[in-house]
Amino acid sequence: MTHRHPSRARIGGALLATLLVALPAFAADGDKTKIKGLVTAVHGDTITVKDANNVEQTVTLDAGTRYKKTKGLTGAIHEKVEQGALIPGLPVTVDAVAAGGGFTATEVSFKSEDFKVAQQVQAGLAPTSARMDEFGTYEALATVDVLFASGSAALSEQARSDLLAFAAKAKETGEYQVVLQGFTDATGNAEANQRLSAQRADAVADFLRQQAGLAPGRVRAGAGMGISPDAGSGSNAGARKVVVKLVVDKGVQAGKAK
Repeated sequence: MTHRHPSRARIGGALLATLLVALPAFAADGDKTKIKGLVTAVHGDTITVKDANNVEQTVTLDAGTRYKKTKGLTGAIHEKVEQGALIPGLPVTVDAVAAGGGFTATEVSFKSEDFKVAQQVQAGLAPTSARMDEFGTYEALATVDVLFASGSAALSEQARSDLLAFAAKAKETGEYQVVLQGFTDATGNAEANQRLSAQRADAVADFLRQQAGLAPGRVRAGAGMGISPDAGSGSNAGARKVVVKLVVDKGVQAGKAK
């Protein structure tokens, strides 16, 4: 019985074809592709989407691009929306055509619930930024990222150790304040992620007040920011975090230096 073995050339060709399908960055001009990821930036008629491989793809929007907001588990119910609905932090699916070094979108779709959460995060950015630096009057002396397991708001032993070291530094600092922002990765339900990010921030704040010995009045209420801007479109351990900052009033510090 004769056994036929595919040639190396045929195997190599098949492997190359697979790579070209898997990596839209290698698509030739005119090739159709689908990009799923998180909008990280919007600049006029161009958006940046961080895909499942954590690679940022540049997507151009033109007069022919359609925008669709879906509802329900199947996404069968949908409505047309305008380009202005695309905001940073929004998970999207982009049907696109390769053009030059980037892509031109034919359709951009996203879930209604994801849009609501992205809106909430955007609406909270200005107030939270104000809490972080009080319009420039505060200066950050130390920052720690407290990481969490997927789907959890429980503090690990490493997290507790990091927070105790952070608290020790805070106690040595006069007139300090502690501000916190909670985040999640991009997996799971968007509304659940919003709640989880707030729970993580609250868990860190409670630990600093109750177990690390910081004055309750100096630890501000944590802000749940939902999906982290650097989350990508899947599981990302570095995005499951609470960012904790030790800040002081610049004016107070300057007065003490005189």
